[in-house]
Amino acid sequence: MCKCSIRPLPINRLTIDKSYMTYLMNFGQKITCGTYIWYIEGPEENIIVDAGCPAELQTRGGFPAEQIASSDEALKRVNLKPEDIDIVILTHLHTDHCADAYKYTNARFIIQKEELESALNPHPAIAHMFNKKYFEKLNFETVNGEEEITEGIKVFPTPGHSPCGQSVEVDTASGKAVITGFCCIRENFEPPERMKRIFHFIPPGIHINMMQLYESMVKVEERADIIVPLHDQEYLKKKRIP
Repeated sequence: MCKCSIRPLPINRLTIDKSYMTYLMNFGQKITCGTYIWYIEGPEENIIVDAGCPAELQTRGGFPAEQIASSDEALKRVNLKPEDIDIVILTHLHTDHCADAYKYTNARFIIQKEELESALNPHPAIAHMFNKKYFEKLNFETVNGEEEITEGIKVFPTPGHSPCGQSVEVDTASGKAVITGFCCIRENFEPPERMKRIFHFIPPGIHINMMQLYESMVKVEERADIIVPLHDQEYLKKKRIP
């Protein structure tokens, strides 16, 4: 069986209000987060999770960001170019996860069917979260529910942050690592000691259905030996998982 590693490739460093990541908590407290491409090392095919995004776009969207590396520069760290990528698994279709998708000219893009359909025809309440010009012409391969992408890599639906984001389960030498399909930090899964008597999880602050997102967190915890929160700052420095 293929045992993979995950290589976090930081694209942007963000300074945001912590309340964006912790529902109804920590207003006015600033934290650092990261935006990443996740390269899965091990399969014969070159596979990444999420496509990268220019810092300027995140800043314009209200999330002040500093560019660490372009998508091209980030991939150089693993000796790849965008045209070398065979598969891009998109966790969801918010701009910070798909704006650079056009660069991967030889890739097929894996997305949940419901996420794509919702993003192409969004409800007015969430239409501002999607910009079709970044994804409507991609070479999509839609999935409907849990699916094995290749040996050692599965996707499964984790909606709530977006209509139907998907998390990515990767078999590693230390067990199953799950890259969350929703924007979160470590504290969402590991609340401070003073809060653990009240909260098992702290839901992320950005969601379209908070209770559905909470259930997605439960699903991730049940499946994962290693939880990889999609925007946690620890991966700005960590080179490999596990």
